[in-house]
Amino acid sequence: MNTLVLGSAGFLGLNLVDALRAAGLDPLCARRKRTNVIPLRSRRARMVNVDLDDAASIREAMTGIDVVFHLAGHYPRHSQDGLVAMETGLRQMQNVLDAGAEAGIKRMVYVSSTATVAPSPSGYSTESDVFLVAPGFGVYHDLKWLMERRAAAERRYEVRIACPGACIGPWDLRLGTSALVVAAARRLDVAHPDGIVAVVDSADAAKGIMQQGLLADAPARALLVGGNYRLHAMRVALHERYGVPAPGAPIGASEAKALADAEESRALREHRRGALSREIVDLIVHGLPIDASLATRALGITWSPLSTTLDRFDAWARQMRIIPPLENVA
Repeated sequence: MNTLVLGSAGFLGLNLVDALRAAGLDPLCARRKRTNVIPLRSRRARMVNVDLDDAASIREAMTGIDVVFHLAGHYPRHSQDGLVAMETGLRQMQNVLDAGAEAGIKRMVYVSSTATVAPSPSGYSTESDVFLVAPGFGVYHDLKWLMERRAAAERRYEVRIACPGACIGPWDLRLGTSALVVAAARRLDVAHPDGIVAVVDSADAAKGIMQQGLLADAPARALLVGGNYRLHAMRVALHERYGVPAPGAPIGASEAKALADAEESRALREHRRGALSREIVDLIVHGLPIDASLATRALGITWSPLSTTLDRFDAWARQMRIIPPLENVA
C-alpha cells in the first residue's frame, strides 16, 4: 500500500511516520519548503515538497498513492483575523480534496480535532455528536468545523476523519499541549482557566490515524482520546510531579479570553509568540468529556496511562533540553 503523509514534519506527523514504519510501510513525506526537516532526514524519509496553495504540487505528490493522511490543515496561529483564516483553510482543503480525486487515490484520512465534537445529552460525547452549525466559540473551533464539514462532504473517494484530543509526547517542538507540562517542569506558574481537557498520547493518536487509513472497515469518524481531566487538577499533579510549588488558582473564562486576546495582539505587534493563545483558552473553557470506546473497539487501541505518556515526553524533552536534565532538578 502506497501512503502519503501531508504535514509529516509536524508533531503528530512525525509520530504517524514512525507508526507507519513500525507497520512495515515506507510513507512518502510531504513537507513545505521552509519546514524544519531534520527529524525527517534523521529517519531517512522519502520527502517531497508540497504547497497546499499549489494544486499541481499536491496532485504530483499524490500520483500513485493509495491512502493520503492529511495532517496539514490550516492552523490559525492567532484569532485576530478570522476571515482570512477561514478562507485560507477552506481553499487549501478544497485543493487537497480535488488533487486526491485527480490523482485517483482510494482513501484519505483527514485529521481534525475534538474541537468539532458537540456536547452530548448523555454526558460523554461520541462520534455521533456533531455541531449542526459552526460552534461560534472562536476562530480555531469554527475553522476546524468548516474544514471537517468540507472533508466529510467528499464523495469522489472515501474520506475518514480522525479527531485526536490534546496530544502529549515526543516531537512537540513547537510546544502545543506540552507547553503546560514544560511550564511546570521549568517552575513557571502560568495563568489558566479551568475546564475539561481530553488528552491522548501522541503515539496512540498516531496509531489510531494509521488504522483509520489501513483497515478496510474502520469508522468514518473516530475520536482519539486516552483520558479526560480537569485542567487545574492536572496542573496540580504536574507541579507535584516536578517537585515545584502548587499552581495558583484558575482564572475565570471571561478573564482568560480577555488576557489571551491582549496577549495575541501584543505578540502580533512585537512579531513573537504569545504567552497565552485564544485557541488554547477556548479549547479549555469549552472542553467536553469524550467517550473514545469506538476507537478502542474498531481500531484496536489500548490507551496509554497519563503517567506513561509523561514519562515518554520527559525522556525526549530532557534529551532535547526543553526541560531541565534530571541532574539539575532539586
